[in-house]
Amino acid sequence: MSSDGSDGALASSPSVGSKSSRGGSFEESVDLPEHLTQAVRHALLQAKPRFAGGDEDLDDGDCDVDYSQAAMARFTTEEDFLRDVVSEQILLGLVTFSYEPKTDVCDFIEDLDIAGIRFVYFSRSRGRQSKSFAERLGLETDWNTCILLSSADGAQDGGYVEDHDIKARLPRGIENIRPHLREVDDIPLQVSLFAECTPESTREMIKVFQENGDVVCCMGSALKDSNTLTFAVADLAVGVEPIPHFNRVKPAHGEAAETANDGSISTAGALVTQYALGAALTCIPCPLFLQHDTSLYTLMQVVSEARRLLGSMQQAAVLLVAAALATALINLAAALCLLPPALPGFMQLWLLWAVVPLLAATLLFVPRDESIMSTMPLKNHAHVSDLSRFATYALVRSVPPVALTVLVYVTALARLLPDAPPLGRLSSTFGRRDWRVLTPDAQWALLAAQTYAMVAFAFHCVCVSATLMHRTRTTAEFLPVRNVAWVCGALVSLALTCAFGALLLAFGDAHLDRVGWYTYAIAFAGPVVLLPVQDLCKLHDKKRWTRLQKLAKLEFKTKLGLHSPL
Repeated sequence: MSSDGSDGALASSPSVGSKSSRGGSFEESVDLPEHLTQAVRHALLQAKPRFAGGDEDLDDGDCDVDYSQAAMARFTTEEDFLRDVVSEQILLGLVTFSYEPKTDVCDFIEDLDIAGIRFVYFSRSRGRQSKSFAERLGLETDWNTCILLSSADGAQDGGYVEDHDIKARLPRGIENIRPHLREVDDIPLQVSLFAECTPESTREMIKVFQENGDVVCCMGSALKDSNTLTFAVADLAVGVEPIPHFNRVKPAHGEAAETANDGSISTAGALVTQYALGAALTCIPCPLFLQHDTSLYTLMQVVSEARRLLGSMQQAAVLLVAAALATALINLAAALCLLPPALPGFMQLWLLWAVVPLLAATLLFVPRDESIMSTMPLKNHAHVSDLSRFATYALVRSVPPVALTVLVYVTALARLLPDAPPLGRLSSTFGRRDWRVLTPDAQWALLAAQTYAMVAFAFHCVCVSATLMHRTRTTAEFLPVRNVAWVCGALVSLALTCAFGALLLAFGDAHLDRVGWYTYAIAFAGPVVLLPVQDLCKLHDKKRWTRLQKLAKLEFKTKLGLHSPL
């Protein structure tokens, strides 16, 4: 996250800027990188021997050799100095040094933008150099798209600074970001370029993003030890191996080809070097590590799979919560009717610990939605803002399976009891006596009715799980048979429930032939009743979801103030 922009090497001497001259500071005008100054200085001095050894102030053993004041006094401007330096010389070429982005990084950033993921580049270089490299990355480099995180000594007006290429005032320094967010606007959360960054300011800015509801994934060099703490601060970290040019190992004459190394510091079978050890230590907080030849689109596949799994887990959680709520409502309805519990404790354990978790697990294998990478993610805060709406959905979705299961239980119990009381007098029959001291025949009849309710509820859970393949798409739009794991899980759960019920009734005479046809009709009416109710809740949720998506896209795409002067 703290890569640098491009640097250039020019055939001229930066040492002129270290001495006062009438023409001003040469180093500031040419803007040479610091790590090239010594090489350029010595090259120019060797090219002009009358200056290199003609002054007693110059020492051959001193690496910090420079022009004397007497020599510099001969030139009034930098142009005169440069003309004298290159006189009697032949220009062989110009060498430039720059940081080149990977070939697919521009398309990668564009796809991230479509997916609602903002790419932010932290650079330790100055603003102009950072903008030059950010432009090659495809980032915005217009008026107000770069914030400097360094604290300027001469900053005026409460931490705001105006530069020649900044048309409006932006906060300067990491200490002024939070006050700007509280008192002005959220522009620091929308820009994609931060310059003059230190590891400390980068970590602090990541915390600012997290405080405002963003989930931060940090990508950085695996060979920069200062990135370790930055990786640890982020929610997710990806260590990236630099393009190697120093770790290549070629097999010597007579050695096996397995000793060769393509230069990667993490290639399997490569020699363990100090670079591999350093990368391993730096990337301790990173769950992911990308080698130099790995395409960045691997991360897009990871994001796509993560979104699919997250949506599936949310739907599975809905099924688990709805099933637990439904079992409680079924027994509550039976108690209000003065009847014994429709689902005793061991049946609830079977349903909530075996059948429903099996169905919920199959939802993790739902095929990926085609539009999943164009869905805007929501902020990581205010998760319970729509709690009342989701509670209403859960209640409405639970009412049909509860009502059908209770009807199956009541109709089966009324026909299976030995004295067979009329359906209208069933409540008064159990209300006048303790159901725990019934006769053996009545106990078997009660167990058989509870078994019917258990099998019916398992079938209804299968029907409800068929509607949870997608949050907003109806069952007809997203067919559940596309999920092969769900088909197998539904068949297995129904078969195991029927086998469990048969095992319960295998050692008694419950007279199942007395059960009327309408009990079976009510039990198998689940798809006819449940699917329309579930799809109606989906359609209502889809309207709200579509509106939230439009609002999220508007907030993500609109950058008020970025292109307008103050």
